[in-house]
Amino acid sequence: MKKFKFRLEPIQRIKAHQEKERQKEHAVAVHRVQAQKEHLHRLEAGRLQVMEHQRQIQGGSLQPAQMLWYSRYYLKLKRDALAGAEILRGLESEAEKKRQRLVEASRERKTYDKLKERQQAKFNQGVEQTINKQNDEISANNFRIRRASNPSSG
Repeated sequence: MKKFKFRLEPIQRIKAHQEKERQKEHAVAVHRVQAQKEHLHRLEAGRLQVMEHQRQIQGGSLQPAQMLWYSRYYLKLKRDALAGAEILRGLESEAEKKRQRLVEASRERKTYDKLKERQQAKFNQGVEQTINKQNDEISANNFRIRRASNPSSG
């Protein structure tokens, strides 16, 4: 009996490979987003820590030079946070594009999977019909042989 052969198997493998590559790209993009969020969180934690330190010092006397230093430091943190937020938006946009590419690659692979399933089912149905025909033929032959060997019972 002939074995099922999916003619588009090489294309299906390529689509599956593309999907895996898109998964890797998406994972890298998501990792970058997470890393940027962590960076922004560390900036905020550092700002809060410096504010707490400044409050503790204010109990004593805070020198103008120290106030200037804190003011400059807060401005630097604010600039870093704004720049970080802008980078985060860009990374999130990139991650979304990668996700869309992954969805498209997945959709393409599934199309070939469904096509293969349909062709496999059609092939199996053909094989089943052939087997049924062969069984019918064997049964008919057996019936004729029995009838020919025993003419009185027919």
